[in-house]
Amino acid sequence: MTDLQLQLQHPVHQFSRSSFDEAAMRPSKHRTLPSTIVIKLGTSSIVHEETHQPLLSILSSVVETVIHLRSLGHKVVLVSSGAIGVGLRTMAIPQRPKSLSKKQALSAIGQGRLIALWDNLFGQFDQRTAQILLTRGDISERTRYLNAVNTIRELLSMGVVPIVNENDTISVSEIKFGDNDTLSAITSSMIHADYLFLLTDVDGLYTANPRKDPTARKINVVTSVADIRAQVSTSTLGSSLGTGGMETKLIAAEIATGAGVTTVITSSKRPSTIVDIIDYYTQLRFRSAPSSGTASPMPKLQTIDLDQVNATLNLRRPPHTVFKPSAVPMRDLKAWTSHTLYPAGGVIIDSGAYAVLSRRESGGRLLPVGVLGVQGSFASGQAVRILVRTMPEGLSEKPADPREPEDGPASLSRSSSSSSLVDDLGSDTQTIMDNDDHATEAEESDGWEVKEVGRGLANYNSVQISRVKGLKSARIPYVLGYADTEYVVENITIREVAVSHPELAQSVAERLGVSITPSMPTKFSNGEINVKIAESIREEDVFIIQSGCRDANDNLMELLILISACKTASARRITAVIPSFPYARMDKKDESRAPITAKLVANMLAVAGCDHVITMDLHASQIQGFFDIPVDNLFSEPLMISYIKTRIEEWKDSIIVSPDAGGAKRVTAIADKLGVEFALIHKKRDSKSKNAPERMELLVGDVQDKVAILVDDMIDTGNTLRLAVRTLHEKGAKTIYALISHGLFAEADMDALQNLPLEHIVVTNTIPQRLHKARCPKLITIDITSTISESIRRTHNGESISLLFGELADGRSLEMAD
Repeated sequence: MTDLQLQLQHPVHQFSRSSFDEAAMRPSKHRTLPSTIVIKLGTSSIVHEETHQPLLSILSSVVETVIHLRSLGHKVVLVSSGAIGVGLRTMAIPQRPKSLSKKQALSAIGQGRLIALWDNLFGQFDQRTAQILLTRGDISERTRYLNAVNTIRELLSMGVVPIVNENDTISVSEIKFGDNDTLSAITSSMIHADYLFLLTDVDGLYTANPRKDPTARKINVVTSVADIRAQVSTSTLGSSLGTGGMETKLIAAEIATGAGVTTVITSSKRPSTIVDIIDYYTQLRFRSAPSSGTASPMPKLQTIDLDQVNATLNLRRPPHTVFKPSAVPMRDLKAWTSHTLYPAGGVIIDSGAYAVLSRRESGGRLLPVGVLGVQGSFASGQAVRILVRTMPEGLSEKPADPREPEDGPASLSRSSSSSSLVDDLGSDTQTIMDNDDHATEAEESDGWEVKEVGRGLANYNSVQISRVKGLKSARIPYVLGYADTEYVVENITIREVAVSHPELAQSVAERLGVSITPSMPTKFSNGEINVKIAESIREEDVFIIQSGCRDANDNLMELLILISACKTASARRITAVIPSFPYARMDKKDESRAPITAKLVANMLAVAGCDHVITMDLHASQIQGFFDIPVDNLFSEPLMISYIKTRIEEWKDSIIVSPDAGGAKRVTAIADKLGVEFALIHKKRDSKSKNAPERMELLVGDVQDKVAILVDDMIDTGNTLRLAVRTLHEKGAKTIYALISHGLFAEADMDALQNLPLEHIVVTNTIPQRLHKARCPKLITIDITSTISESIRRTHNGESISLLFGELADGRSLEMAD
């Protein structure tokens, strides 16, 4: 009798077909909706953590549950970890090794025995199974991805239960994926599953570890993974056998819900709860359906208020945590590759390589000649950031070429020495397992900046890429001793936008969990602008983030051309997100023959094809009337109020000051919400000449011995601010702050502003402030990413924007920009 047969006769669980047949013959209490279900079982649920003995009681219960689900008309895919755990048992090794090669060897030993164990258990019910081994390359390369999708779908149509696992023998991804949690999420999105069940050792998501913290509270419903991260503790790293923990469950939930899959965390000790959970949500959907006589579509789970419906029906809720799926699922695999495949390090490239990668014909593959260096430690096959090194604005001196070898030609001969080759052969394991920061960092040359422009999958580890950087591909086998491929990084997705404010666009995209569609603005020799969109946007809801900063004319023209390109590319709707509206100061005819340029900009946006505009703190609210399309004018006022309450200790003894009469409405609104007084300053010239000196007079309010808070919508030259601060200082203000929405600082003397008698100049990041902050340490930036991203989310989902001006705005937490 074989060892496997002995294991199956273990008396831990009475595994009989008759017991299941009896349960399966019981009539279902409620109607069922045939669904596609993915069940993920971790290593700690498959083998014992210390003895590595297979946990047959759990495994057999999972099998019974799968058979029961299939009898109800559901299609089931099983994602199983445990190959290394079974390998440990087979080889009598007491603990998980640290060496990558040993892990892969144990996986090769355990994988066959694991699938034989599953096949034997399912064979008790004459249920056929199929083994599917995937690597990260299979789900990031389009053709192989589609082949995997078609294979799984065909198996399901044949009545087979696919058992999916990562091909640990040739992949390092299992070490980072976290007990295949991410793999199960990707599998569920591949086949458009209805449910993903993550079976773990607790019955849901808790605010802390319930075994150690008695005050831990279970969270029943999660609508946003990003929002829930701040409420729960994810410090657990999983079992000694597995590599995951609750953090990997959140990552998996984020991927799956983004693809429209309802994700559930529940206990692996009672797999039959899966049937109860599906039945529970089926009842909620049936009961939430319209009761009209006409046939109505079944409501989707994401549209149902679960707590309210359950309270009405008084149904027993099985123990679990549910993550509600996204109302608008992601459509493209690249969105996952670009944003949810968390990078382990970075590869720094030069501007020439970046230009090549930005072209579709590059195929997203990077040659070593374009590499300047690496950041962090990573193994081959892991995701990496693609970083480009650029020169910051305002610096004219060209740094030395970072690719210039420090030791001349001798460095190449040392790289090909036998000792270096031996060190390199072991570096792949050491890079991942020891987590040492020994990978070669690109030297920081004075004046250089590094920014992320994309992500890809490394074909070599960080040490190897560092050694072949700047070399032709033909040199790879001479330096490394082998060459699997001439490309150091593949499957690269470049994500770059118009150049006005890429930092804000990137922050908004990351908060929303989407990728930025590559658009490449270029200039011809005569100054004409050309913009190309690198991906299809047909029938997509497009949001273009472009602020009126730096070169306002080029940015405006670039925005108009990009809107027109999206229109001709058959975009469903085009929204221009303009945090700082250009030409907003030219909103009226204040003298003879003066243009109303703000109206002209509104007309150009509409003619270009814009359907909707989102902006912030318009210079004058009447500008909204210039448009014939919807305009949402967001306010930074709630963020300003939050700053005052949290960062100014004596704010209750403050007075809100407007530097001109035009800002009276703005300051009175803030003063009323704070319950403090306000003051107005009037600026006038000593004569009618435009060159006459200006002075200010305090018209309303008393600032003597008070904290004066200047509030304005825009600062450009800084002259008004200097005059206002001087006036307040002369009138006896105890402390002075300046809170301004848009910090243009186009012609401002930052050194002079730094020397003003005020505590801080607070602006928002509607305009990039990094260079300004370097010259004026008093400058503080409030991050508007949360406001912009929430307005985009609500616009896309058809939700009300007005909540951003009410209670939701008042309760928004304050975030500071770098």
